[in-house]
Amino acid sequence: MEFQNQQIDTLILPSSETIIFEKLDPAYKKIRIYINIIIFSILLLLYLSAGIFFRFLLDFPWILLFSIGWSILFGLSTFMAIKRYDYEGFAIREKDIMFKSGIFFRSTLIIPFNRVQHCEIEQGPIDRFFNLSELSLFTAGGSGSDLMIPGLTHEKSAALKNFITKRVAVSDEEE
Repeated sequence: MEFQNQQIDTLILPSSETIIFEKLDPAYKKIRIYINIIIFSILLLLYLSAGIFFRFLLDFPWILLFSIGWSILFGLSTFMAIKRYDYEGFAIREKDIMFKSGIFFRSTLIIPFNRVQHCEIEQGPIDRFFNLSELSLFTAGGSGSDLMIPGLTHEKSAALKNFITKRVAVSDEEE
């Protein structure tokens, strides 16, 4: 038999633009904003505490420079937290799961179900307060998770884990 390796016309390949991605839970956007507020409050307190020991930090040019810089960084960071939510989403297809993210550097990660070794649900204290969790998928050969989908309700992540586990079992039987 002769070796063949036919070229595929890329114009007939399915487009990922036609996929409808499901948004993360809106509470996840709130968590990002709250964490941002906490971090910048700590930075403000650290600066003011340093001003107790170094009095010049509370004098005119330094306090003004810090206030302007802090305000700009806080505003940009909060804006980025909000916009980042708008670009994140996931999609479940027959044979794989997709996750898109990124504002400036966008990425779409696709994990076929037949490559998934196991999946787990993680939930930190803030996540528990908002009834959110993170679904992590692991494939062979990695030390960490290959795909993490944050900002899911705990019920949604449990349903997804159950679905993916069943799909992996079906994929294993087919091979």
